[in-house]
Amino acid sequence: MGTVSEDNQISNRVDEKTTSRRPHLRVVSGHLAAAQAKPASSRQLALPLEWHAGGIPAHPSTPNYLRVVPDEDEREELAALGKGRPHPVAWAAQMSRAIFEVALGERPATQLRKHIAPDQLTTLAIRGTSYARHPAARSATGMTRLRKIRAVRCCLVAPGTIEASAVVVGAARSHAVALRMESRPGTWLVTAIDFR
Repeated sequence: MGTVSEDNQISNRVDEKTTSRRPHLRVVSGHLAAAQAKPASSRQLALPLEWHAGGIPAHPSTPNYLRVVPDEDEREELAALGKGRPHPVAWAAQMSRAIFEVALGERPATQLRKHIAPDQLTTLAIRGTSYARHPAARSATGMTRLRKIRAVRCCLVAPGTIEASAVVVGAARSHAVALRMESRPGTWLVTAIDFR
């Protein structure tokens, strides 16, 4: 049976072994770094701005067939498309909420007949009818149906065609709605819909 002094000697040897293997770290931050300036050899060097992984740059150049559009240019293009018809961002937000309500069976699909392509409207109406018949939907009739639209994004993918997405925030959870909108005289027509 070991004594207390033997136990202390053993623990001291273990501590020496573990501390000798640990790297010596030094935290340098802000004004302390300037106050405790060390010789140039001990200071951390600046990281290179260009990184290469296996000879391939980390930020590859933009392919010739793609065009980088600054935010201001895209806003101007969207505003120009909105002349004579509703602004695409506001219209996408409004339609996302209405489409989501039809998909839940809370709004009749016939209300959106002018704004959605017939094949998409038929699919949406079937989805809304089957959702409204589900027992879980029947038990949630007393829940609040107040929903907010957040994070509306519009992207011009072709002349007169916009793809938009919106987040519908409800009482229970949030959902994402994606739309493809094509310009028509005085309005927009939704030709594709997706939910997540």
